[in-house]
Amino acid sequence: MGLRSLARQGLLVVCCLLWSLPLRAGVLDWLWSSGEGPAEVVVTAPYVEWRTGPAIGYPVFHASEKGEWLTLLKQKTRWIKVRDSRDREGWVLQDDLSTGTLTADGQVAIGPRPDRDDFTDRGGEVVAMMGDFEGAAAISAAASWQFTHNLALEVQASQVLGSRSEIRLANLSIQHQPFPGWRLTPYLTMGGGYAWISPKATLAQTERRQNPTAHIGLGLRYYVADRYFLRAEVRDYKVFTDRTTNEEVTEWKLGLGIFF
Repeated sequence: MGLRSLARQGLLVVCCLLWSLPLRAGVLDWLWSSGEGPAEVVVTAPYVEWRTGPAIGYPVFHASEKGEWLTLLKQKTRWIKVRDSRDREGWVLQDDLSTGTLTADGQVAIGPRPDRDDFTDRGGEVVAMMGDFEGAAAISAAASWQFTHNLALEVQASQVLGSRSEIRLANLSIQHQPFPGWRLTPYLTMGGGYAWISPKATLAQTERRQNPTAHIGLGLRYYVADRYFLRAEVRDYKVFTDRTTNEEVTEWKLGLGIFF
């Protein structure tokens, strides 16, 4: 039970880091890129509404008109806190700023939020997953490069925390998704790698093993919002040993991913 709890805590930490990554990157892109402090933008839309808090449920209390300058202070999810020349502060929807403001040099201040089209055209992704490896808790981290809409190359590392042994897996796989434009996208995966098996038993004739592996699997990606998606996968592994028979293992896992 302790190992499983550790696995869950480790995955939670990784997911929290992944969740915060795009937000931090977005803030740095537009807030501190000049190295001189908060960025200033001019309103080019007829008006931009302000709310008292970073959510649609907060009331509108002010609107900046075309030609007004705003200072961008910080970002919280889809909302950006701004200040005007009279030192009033409020929250503006990111989409309103991306379509209704420009920087001093005439550039778009904030790009539009990623959408499903960006998900379809993604260049790569990173994913943290957790699941079951033949009855043992497993944590996985993966990074992939999508070189066409249908094909991607992925590297994945896994840690399996079993009661009898600890297993580390490293795999390289090719993925094929036949319907890249769908919000819920199925894909096939196949590849190979190595498994490092360290027995925990103190019995005689237990030794560490390093065995090549091959796998085939089926997975699903579900686009959530912004740069986030959920991913579920089932794999059937074959572990090639020097014994009379090879080993076969089934793994399933579920996780959170970010695309770029």
